[in-house]
Amino acid sequence: MKNDVFVLRGNGDIETRYLIASPGRAGAYWLREEANRLGIATEYGPIDVGVRVEFPAEIYTAIEEVMYDAKLRVRTATHDDMVRTFCTNPRGFVVKETYKEFVLVNGHAENEGETENTNFALLSHVDLTDPVEDTTEYGRAIAKLATTIGGGKPIIQRLKDLKNGRRSTQERLQRATIVPTLVDVTPGDISMALPARIVENILEGLDQLDNIIPGLAADNTLLYAPEIKFYDTQYPVNRSMETRIPGFFVAGDASGHCRGIVYSAVTGLIAGEAIRKREQA
Repeated sequence: MKNDVFVLRGNGDIETRYLIASPGRAGAYWLREEANRLGIATEYGPIDVGVRVEFPAEIYTAIEEVMYDAKLRVRTATHDDMVRTFCTNPRGFVVKETYKEFVLVNGHAENEGETENTNFALLSHVDLTDPVEDTTEYGRAIAKLATTIGGGKPIIQRLKDLKNGRRSTQERLQRATIVPTLVDVTPGDISMALPARIVENILEGLDQLDNIIPGLAADNTLLYAPEIKFYDTQYPVNRSMETRIPGFFVAGDASGHCRGIVYSAVTGLIAGEAIRKREQA
């Protein structure tokens, strides 16, 4: 920043009085490092760590008819932690997200082309307190460990194998009645990749959700790991999404103030509208 003007370096410098940083979850860590370098204040927030659950589409049909992407929350019996479903994809696909140092899983559905499976994220809420508050580094450490165990690929495991304390093998997966929609995976043991508390929350959460989605906690349900939502670094902002540096706005999941596509878009609109009003004043 120079003389109240932001200078963006690249193929030809760009000078601007306003800057909206919205790199998404994929760029959240980069934005945090840049913010620290520029002296922009940040705060730690919670993250969500868990798995992507894949199961036969027909057992979700009754809920799908009421709400396509239902958001379900439960409290686990052992730890009293909050576990939630997120990003349900009826007859959709499990997909791989590749980052510089690790891989994660996610899911999507397509307008053309359906599968016989439905998937959603099952996430355990993690909120760290003093003296270890850096949830970003905690989540990255989990992601790196899981990627190491998976040989650079996500881990896939049958629910039956996870419950019985054994890894899934290719031969065991072939016994399952569900055909995985993501094949670039490593059969393994999720309990070696995720913290024990997260695994316990996932198992207890599935058992509770089975009361709402009968058949969800069946032996052949497939689990993919890791799925981690990085929106934990929060930037102190005003009502216009402007940081403490005048003219510098943040928006989207990387801002730490929203969850999901809709609210990410809303934060961008808020920032854009604030800039428009200033220019017209």
